[in-house]
Amino acid sequence: MGIEARLMLALLESQYAGEDHLILTVSDIATAERRAMQIYRTWAMARLSQVVALRRGQGSEVMQAIAVGVVIALLVNRSDTKDRAVIRGDHSTADGQQVDSAIFAGAEAFAAEVSRNRSSRATGEQRLKGGYALSEARRRLADHLVVTPDGNNGGELLYIPAEHRRDVVEFLGRDLARRPRLTQSVLASAFDLLVAAYRGAAGQLAHRGMVFERSTDTRSLKDDLIQEFLKGQRSSL
Repeated sequence: MGIEARLMLALLESQYAGEDHLILTVSDIATAERRAMQIYRTWAMARLSQVVALRRGQGSEVMQAIAVGVVIALLVNRSDTKDRAVIRGDHSTADGQQVDSAIFAGAEAFAAEVSRNRSSRATGEQRLKGGYALSEARRRLADHLVVTPDGNNGGELLYIPAEHRRDVVEFLGRDLARRPRLTQSVLASAFDLLVAAYRGAAGQLAHRGMVFERSTDTRSLKDDLIQEFLKGQRSSL
């Protein structure tokens, strides 16, 4: 039952005097309308506060490790422009499955190490289109993670604009620092496992012209992520 129906029912019950007819005044209706608006305003502000907190890395829950892994995999691949974007396709196609597999190989390795959970996710979750991990990442990062139609291949381009790279790394480091059991050494190990798995699966991206990793940039990314993680830990003390 909606808010309006509940308020109307309460109003009718309060005014009912046992007679066959009941007359509501304009004032009664106006009061009920104001109450409905107050409730909706409270809900809307609470929802807005939740969204703002999520995008500041201050939500009640940390970002899922698999979602963090997907974003880091994109950063490792240097997918920070349209020209270096990963092409997201339909998971039901062979091409879509291979691209998903290449990105999720690293993301899964990262998540398993960070969360200490070695169980693999269902195949249906390991996809860039319609999967939870990317949806979670987009919910947290908003316009810092771009998904835009690809007119040439019929899929969608997925990348993190270069101008937002620093903000994204800072966000990830700060969010990871909120995990009480995560240490610098475990994070470093998780990053290395992600890179190793990504490189092992990169062949599935290479023949599509989607591999752009450079070892020097990957080392810098690792250093930057760990530095932001340590900053986040210090700020929480």
